Amino acid sequence: MKAPTHLDFTPEQIEALIERLDQQALVREDYPVLTNLIKAIVWMNFSLQEKQLSIQRLRSIFGIKTESAKSLAKLMAQAQAAEEEAATAASNQINEQSATPDQNNEPEEDAPKKKDPPEKKGKHGHRPASDFTQAKIIDITHEFLKKGSPCPSCDKGKLFNLSPGSVLRIVGQPWLQVEIYRPERLRCSVCGKIFTANLPSEVATESRAASSAKAIVSLLKYRGGVPFYRQGQIQDILGTPISPSEIWEMTEDVADAVQPVYSVMCEHASAAELVQNDDTKALILSVVKDREERMGTLDEDERTGIFTTAILAVLQNINVKIALFFTGIKHAGENLDDLLNKRPKGLSVPIQQCDGGNNVPEHHDTDLSNCNAHARRKFYELVTTWPKIVVKIIGWYSTVFANEKQAPSDPLLRLKWHQDHSAPAMQEMKSYCDALIKQKEIEPNSSMGKAIAYLNKHWEELTLFLRIPGVPLDNNATERLIKQSVRNRKNAYFYRNETGAKIGDILMSVMETCILNGANPWEYLVAIQEHQKDIRKDPSLWVPWAYETRLKELKLQTA
Repeated sequence: MKAPTHLDFTPEQIEALIERLDQQALVREDYPVLTNLIKAIVWMNFSLQEKQLSIQRLRSIFGIKTESAKSLAKLMAQAQAAEEEAATAASNQINEQSATPDQNNEPEEDAPKKKDPPEKKGKHGHRPASDFTQAKIIDITHEFLKKGSPCPSCDKGKLFNLSPGSVLRIVGQPWLQVEIYRPERLRCSVCGKIFTANLPSEVATESRAASSAKAIVSLLKYRGGVPFYRQGQIQDILGTPISPSEIWEMTEDVADAVQPVYSVMCEHASAAELVQNDDTKALILSVVKDREERMGTLDEDERTGIFTTAILAVLQNINVKIALFFTGIKHAGENLDDLLNKRPKGLSVPIQQCDGGNNVPEHHDTDLSNCNAHARRKFYELVTTWPKIVVKIIGWYSTVFANEKQAPSDPLLRLKWHQDHSAPAMQEMKSYCDALIKQKEIEPNSSMGKAIAYLNKHWEELTLFLRIPGVPLDNNATERLIKQSVRNRKNAYFYRNETGAKIGDILMSVMETCILNGANPWEYLVAIQEHQKDIRKDPSLWVPWAYETRLKELKLQTA
């Protein structure tokens, strides 16, 4: 919608126009003025709706968290209710002006309110016993009966075993417990020589903190988001005071032990058939302080931002997923460039899934795919302003995402499935959006016009999943991965220096890789610390998706 021409009135002219309106004595010159005023009001209302989009995004932070069909229906209902309320208010105003005094004084009967249906209670959240793979199993024998005993009920048959039932009980304990060893000392009454009991070998030769303690504090910090000072506070109130600095040293030891494996993980990731990446803001105090000290000598093109990049590398041929984190001044595309520098020669170009922008590498070619969830979100945010259009577009996207859930797991069969079922919906959506612009139903500079422009600009990348097997529909897997870094940032705020950032990257990388491949991260970190000598010989045997095989080999060698 075009902006109206400039309206220039003096206060006297406005008062005179209002007076003529009250007296129903308009002159011919008043009609163009009123026409321009009405156009200005309509344009201003449209512009305000566009500006409210940022407020809508802010509301979503405190209100609706997801983009489900249920949430969309709720937003649609709110938009329609607002339109109906405005129409009713206008109708009531007209009726009030034309009604007689007696009619105006008649009380209106309140319509009976419908009771909202009672909300269904959620599930209790209890998990079955089979889910607790690390639980301690305690077998309980019968008090006086055993297998082969005569039946005390009929006294004819003999008893045999059935599979036992399961009763689950949850117990708690502090994650760090302190053991104080007090070796006995004996002294000769004649010669005065002192004899001291020997300490256990692990206490006498290893560090003050056990490998199990180092593993759990690392997991709490870099997966649970519990900062060192909070861990220290909890230890204090539980009577086992351990300083935050000592907890930090524990995580440093774990990172040193796993560093060789992390390097091997990077080499494996560089050869992946599919890479997904994104980045988020980060803060390293030492870098900020250095910039402040060089404030007068900084180059104009020197970058001031600090980022954490998350890269999800998928080795489709062996069904392995590798999570990598990199924190520093480089963007996600630059970190991916560094990773692809290690890519073995002769491999085909990898598929890349991202949101575009700074995520794309500059020095390496990739089959670039963009996130359809990101494109869908651009329309979803406009539902209160363009409800009818958004519902149609979201409907087509819903069809595509539903097809993804039903598609076969085999990449070639999945490609054929999407070509048959999703390609028509994507094409219909594009044709509809193009028609809106061509028929001038949508202004190109409006929020809807910009969303359509994004769709058209990235159409080839958004539809790569219809042409190449193995291309994901969205970048949600990386979004979920990078939330681990965001959680750590929100709770701990910053890294003190680049060493701390590197340690965080290493530990988050190995932990998330464990989780992605079904390995227990706590057991993995304990095993890494206890077999450091073997790791130095060949760290490739200790990657999270294969280390259990090496553990079994070592057990057989020592048996």
